Amino acid sequence: MKILKYLFLMLCTVLAFASCEEENEDKEPTFSTYFKMSITNCERVGDNLKVDFTMKNISGKDLQQVQLNGGSVWDMCEDNTGEKYYSELSLGENWQTSVRTPMSKGETITGSFLIEDFNTSTKANRLNLIFNCSCQTLDFDGRGEIDNIKIADNRILSNGICTNDLGLEYTLKSATKKTVNGKNVAEIIFTVTNNTGKDLYDFQLTTDDAKDNTNEEYNYMGISLNGSNFQTGIATKLRQSATQQYTVRIENVKPNAKTFCFELSCIANNYPFGDHEVAFYNIAVK
Repeated sequence: MKILKYLFLMLCTVLAFASCEEENEDKEPTFSTYFKMSITNCERVGDNLKVDFTMKNISGKDLQQVQLNGGSVWDMCEDNTGEKYYSELSLGENWQTSVRTPMSKGETITGSFLIEDFNTSTKANRLNLIFNCSCQTLDFDGRGEIDNIKIADNRILSNGICTNDLGLEYTLKSATKKTVNGKNVAEIIFTVTNNTGKDLYDFQLTTDDAKDNTNEEYNYMGISLNGSNFQTGIATKLRQSATQQYTVRIENVKPNAKTFCFELSCIANNYPFGDHEVAFYNIAVK
């Protein structure tokens, strides 16, 4: 009797093991089977949200091409308020809807997702990052998801300069009224420090319109790198860790103008800025 009981228990163990083995064989591989993604920063930049990440190849194979897609109508990022978003990606170059790269066994790459026109609500403080990943070497095409990412917001939204990228530091030096060639003008002097870790080629700042505290609009603006030869836009090379000083001049300023708000368009050929507009909020002139 004891022998039969023992044989019965052994049979149950074998069947249970076989059942588990069959379940494991049927289980589809996921993104986390082959890759380990870690979020290094998630922060609002201007009107956008930038999510920096590292991704390691843990597949045990050299991969000829790994493709990441920012999202589709089925795979969209979502914040804690329920808003959904498409995203773009960069591995250090321009923003794209899809990026491709080879990855050696064990290699770790760095990159970023960008969500444009992110929720203006202060209640949006968490993000579910959703994207697609495919790799022909692994015969894999599936969804990746990292939930409940905390969103940082360190923007300057009044009485100062709101940077368009976490790697660019803007510092207001002075803001004064004066008369130049018989015209009343306001001159705002500021510096830009390049902390991106890269030399920025064709770093361009371009003027738009301005408004004063009375809601008066000003269409005549210029920018200068050396305090003379004002133009609507200016391009230069901004080296890594370098600081350059600019002057914005607003012409035909009204006597009762005390503060100014305006934006400058900012682009570079070889670096993906978090936003293309640097915002000047309520700059007080004396």
